[in-house]
Amino acid sequence: MTPLNPDGSVDLDSLTSLIDFTTGSGVDGVLVLGSSGEWLWLAAAERMKVAARATAYASSLTHVMLGVPHQGTADSADAAAKLGALDPGSLLVSAPAGDRPSPAELVRHYEQIAVRVDVPLIAYEVPSRVGTLLGPDLIRRLAEAGTIAGVKDSSGDIVGGRMISQATRHLPGFVSYTGCEQCIDASMLGGFSGAIPGLANVFPEFHVALMGRAAVGDWSGAAEIQNGIIGLMDLYFHPLPGASFSAQFFAVVKEALVQRGIIAHATTSRPLTQSDDGIRSHAAALLERGAELRERILPLRLTPQP
Repeated sequence: MTPLNPDGSVDLDSLTSLIDFTTGSGVDGVLVLGSSGEWLWLAAAERMKVAARATAYASSLTHVMLGVPHQGTADSADAAAKLGALDPGSLLVSAPAGDRPSPAELVRHYEQIAVRVDVPLIAYEVPSRVGTLLGPDLIRRLAEAGTIAGVKDSSGDIVGGRMISQATRHLPGFVSYTGCEQCIDASMLGGFSGAIPGLANVFPEFHVALMGRAAVGDWSGAAEIQNGIIGLMDLYFHPLPGASFSAQFFAVVKEALVQRGIIAHATTSRPLTQSDDGIRSHAAALLERGAELRERILPLRLTPQP
């Protein structure tokens, strides 16, 4: 998430507080300016403020991945060059939004961005936002050529994700992250390296616990936590009159973070619909559910499986 002040400017103090919260929970890295970070709604100058603060503050603490807005190739390459100059751990890059490039054109898109930066590129598989599916074969080609170092698969297609894992399993050091929040355990069992879930903004402890159980082969334990995470995903779904789903999502997640004492304000980017009392009450109820779940399944007992 990208915390904002009531006037819509970026709240850099709350940003560092959010980074402290997530890293203190044991995550292996942070994605800044991803889809949950309102990257399409922030002005370019505001995005750079966020990226600069995050890398300066957190690079010594954890891996910092910065999102490159899904624009045309020229603008994406320019943005990637500016973000890459901040020396993040990696950059998250999608296909261009709108038009549907051919596979050959997508290869050139990533190549033209890669030559502008000296940090690893992570391909962002997110067809719901850009209208283009990269697919396992293209991801493999880009990886084998050294153009990309990993992928974040937010397609929601568990079969497609499994095929990405299969297509890249022979590549040393290639990383794969799932964005499918309902199937993190299955993705890990299928060979993924980790997950970048939106709900980890609010409940990172459950995702860290799931990874801990997966790491020792406790798949029944991982499934137990996954089931709890699915229940907590009800956070995303509450009516906000006049709002798109994205606006509703930003509002309720920020409300939950305010109520957890992590950020100062639940302001979302204009012209998005702002939070209301219903959203605030819903966030409170889900935080209570999270507290009950925490008592039931945490702390972990990690038991390697035979």
